[in-house]
Amino acid sequence: MSGDLDREISEYAASALLRYFRRGAQVDVKQPRIDAERDRELLRAHWALSAPVRALAEYVLLHRHETQSLLISRRRVDDAVARGRIDALATTLHRLRTGTATSIVAYEPIRTFDTGPNQVLAWVVHNAALFAARFQTLQTPESAYSLLAENLANQINQIRRLDFLREALRSPAIQRRPTPGTLRDATRSRRIVYRLAVEAYNTLIGIEAGHEDAIRTVINSTLVGPLEPWRCFEIAVAMSIGEALEAILKSPLHLSLLAGDTALPILTCGPLVLYWQQATNLYQTPAMEPSEAIVKDILSNYEIGTGASRPDLLLVDASSARVVAIIEVKYLAGDNAPVRFREAVEQIVRYGRGYASGKDLFSLLGRSLVAMSAGAPDLIQPPTEGVPRAIDFSGIKKDGLHSWVGLVH
Repeated sequence: MSGDLDREISEYAASALLRYFRRGAQVDVKQPRIDAERDRELLRAHWALSAPVRALAEYVLLHRHETQSLLISRRRVDDAVARGRIDALATTLHRLRTGTATSIVAYEPIRTFDTGPNQVLAWVVHNAALFAARFQTLQTPESAYSLLAENLANQINQIRRLDFLREALRSPAIQRRPTPGTLRDATRSRRIVYRLAVEAYNTLIGIEAGHEDAIRTVINSTLVGPLEPWRCFEIAVAMSIGEALEAILKSPLHLSLLAGDTALPILTCGPLVLYWQQATNLYQTPAMEPSEAIVKDILSNYEIGTGASRPDLLLVDASSARVVAIIEVKYLAGDNAPVRFREAVEQIVRYGRGYASGKDLFSLLGRSLVAMSAGAPDLIQPPTEGVPRAIDFSGIKKDGLHSWVGLVH
């Protein structure tokens, strides 16, 4: 059951995971939630690292002599030398026009690799190199994509140096997409290399058009998520909050890249920004309560500090520099739901004291939220003042956060 839940969470957070460039592992998804319009550029970057492109690159390097060339004729004018079929009429006219009695116009047979199927192959290689290079610029040393992107870039560079592709890569045709005719020739070819090139090309066209099968093919071979399921659930909750904000505020949702240690918000929608694992500079350390002071005194005897704590998610109104809500996220792994809920409430209250006081604190608590993977308790109606709302993953999938966003906005 846990495996199914983890997959559902990863699928729900897929758009954010496209931007997750930290330490992680490949995730298993069947129906990733992707906004093809918003995520198109990142999907192209992931395509460059996807299974169809990797399969093509590996095959080309292992079968370098499988590409097909054509024998064509090139018109040449030489002095007393015929390098192919002589054009008698053109030769006579050229001699009369130039006065050179020994010149010969002939059609020299030459072999070219600038063919339709090779143009498709070259176009895929060229664009995979472009997208992979852009993808590499987004990576940090700890990114799970770094090694994969580096290996593919090395393979693509080796392929671009192969003799049979140089002509096609220099052709003006590389700057425009293959024509239906060249695609038809490549598709009809018996050579596997061209069929792999067509498959990679069609996958890219599919993700640009928002086709689910193509997106699934790419995502299933590239998508990386956090190693810890609870961290992935926090990202899924953030995505759900962002989509609810977009629906209620009618403002576009902007997702940040999750790369390295950054103080940037995980997403922005209108004036509202959502921070992940960031206390922000709005936090002011409150006066310690008696029990907290005792704990600090005990730890000081061991030369141990109390440590810093920060909310899982923090919703801030950037226009007024005001904390709108504190969101605590709890992923249950065989835990007792009421115990984890109590823990979340205690954390919200503790963090809240650093952002507000008096009536403002009760108002902040009333706008805050506990998001659980399962087992969120029901709220009595009407609730008393200063009570955070609660929701679990099943409620999140049913757009249950829309009413909460209406409450905090």
